[in-house]
Amino acid sequence: MSKILKNTSLYTLGNVLPQLGGFILLPIYSHYLTPGDYGIVSSMQVLVAVFMLFFTLALDRSIYRLYFDYKTEKEKRDYLGTVTISMFLISCIFLLLLFVFKEYVSLIYKNIDFHPYYSFAILTAFFTTFSIIPKIYFQVNEKAGKFVLISISQFILNTSYLLWFIVFKTEGAAGMLKANMLAAITLLPILIYISIKIINFTIDFQILKKSLFFSAPIIPGIITSWILSLSDRIFIERYINLSEVGIYSVGSKISALILILSSGFYLAYNPFFFKIASSESQLKAKKKLAIYNNYFSIAIISTVFIVIIFSKEVIYFLLDEKYFEAYKIVPIIGLGYLISNITGIFNLMIYQEKKVIKLMWISIIAAPSNLLLNFILIPNFGINGAAVSTLISFFIVFLLTWKTSKEYYYIPLKFKQLGLLFMTLMIIFILFNYVFNLNMFNSLCLKILMVIVIVLILIKRYSDELRLIIKNYKK
Repeated sequence: MSKILKNTSLYTLGNVLPQLGGFILLPIYSHYLTPGDYGIVSSMQVLVAVFMLFFTLALDRSIYRLYFDYKTEKEKRDYLGTVTISMFLISCIFLLLLFVFKEYVSLIYKNIDFHPYYSFAILTAFFTTFSIIPKIYFQVNEKAGKFVLISISQFILNTSYLLWFIVFKTEGAAGMLKANMLAAITLLPILIYISIKIINFTIDFQILKKSLFFSAPIIPGIITSWILSLSDRIFIERYINLSEVGIYSVGSKISALILILSSGFYLAYNPFFFKIASSESQLKAKKKLAIYNNYFSIAIISTVFIVIIFSKEVIYFLLDEKYFEAYKIVPIIGLGYLISNITGIFNLMIYQEKKVIKLMWISIIAAPSNLLLNFILIPNFGINGAAVSTLISFFIVFLLTWKTSKEYYYIPLKFKQLGLLFMTLMIIFILFNYVFNLNMFNSLCLKILMVIVIVLILIKRYSDELRLIIKNYKK
């Protein structure tokens, strides 16, 4: 447990800094970028996520599980070499195709020009793929410090370029996208050097076949994740306008604090989960993993509550007034991210049995459902409809995943305990935001006091467990 805490802290730092940079810089964005500009940037970030899927074919996802199937150092280097070289060749092919067929690619958004916006997004995705293998290698070998070093370097470079092109050069959306691309290029020599040190220059077609067999069913899941989290921007841009995309994206960015904080846990927990589940007796392993799952669920519910209850004040005090309406969608999207995080725990149970094909079928059901909801709700309810569509879709995925996990390496959560905590916190949220009539300053002060009280209650409730964790951590 102590190692998970240590690595979770480091991975959270490594993940938080690059992503938190986007949140910390929101006040600057809101001042120097119009909602339309921010809408363009957000729309292109959607495409970066899609392009990276094509560039990798999700081969990198197989490393988390298949790396541990290889026992000798040579076998591991051959495996990483096969995946790395294959990803490079695949990404080069898709890079060429995207520029050759740019007229068709640019049809995705009707109000955004291919040059410079699409061009910067495509190149950013391409150069970012070079950081994937080194970072995953450090994860699976539990070298969190080196992972963090890469992440901090990315953060510093990205922030420096962003401030230069947005504040000093005032290049707007194009400057922000250019900054992302240049940050990825600047770090490229170091990433290539690390890759050369950890791989063998070989392509083993048996390894490639095994990796593709494992990763191919994951692709629909990634597409579904993209659809659930990002496709709503496309509908908003088409049915409303880019300014509304910008306002919606700001609300999503604030909600994404939940994902930023939880991702540190998953980065540390994924290899640990598979290691424990594969090396110990099922009874012992499940008992241990059940404890960790429950602690994480409590932590994520509390985190969601803190993010959504302070969202209105954060937007009011820190951002330009033209983005204020974004506060309305933060609670809805935040609840969706809560459900998504809990779903991630049950995903691990299915991955343990290598039944990724089951997740593929869940994705095939969930993705069209979200698109249909977006099509129905966004034209009628605008960005609020987009947020509700995301929430419903995440809940559908959760139900299907939870039911499927019960057939495999199932580890139950304490839903009654978690439900009681959730309902208590949601009642408090509703009272503060929809019942009490307080000005912004008084509301902020009372909420801070209330959160401190709740944290103290939780610490007291789990004091014995915390003392044991601290004791193990010191050892």
